[in-house]
Amino acid sequence: MAQKKIKVSIVTPEQKVFEGEADYIGIPSIGGGLGILPDHLPIICFLDVGVIKIVNENKISQIAVCRGYLQFVRNNANIITESAIITDEEKKKEAIDELRAKHNISQEITEETKKIAQATAALKTLGQI
Repeated sequence: MAQKKIKVSIVTPEQKVFEGEADYIGIPSIGGGLGILPDHLPIICFLDVGVIKIVNENKISQIAVCRGYLQFVRNNANIITESAIITDEEKKKEAIDELRAKHNISQEITEETKKIAQATAALKTLGQI
């Protein structure tokens, strides 16, 4: 009898980054690391910035991801993420740092807050002549 496999699909808004089969998937979920084997219970979880580890017949693929979510049901793992970089063990720290730099939410919020403060100040001065 053939061993069951997980069908894995990883996509970003720009492209499909990975599609293949796996015996095991390691996920960087917001709640902590999550390991998935074939026939795992259905699950939906949010991803953190980290590396997805895909093991298929002793071959390991590593994909650094930046936020998103995983849906696992009936041995199908669908992963949607903001950004993904295929990497390896030696380069995974650099890939994670690159994703954090590109998608730094606190920086985005700070810039947006500055714009709102400037617009609010401009509106206040409109009424004063």
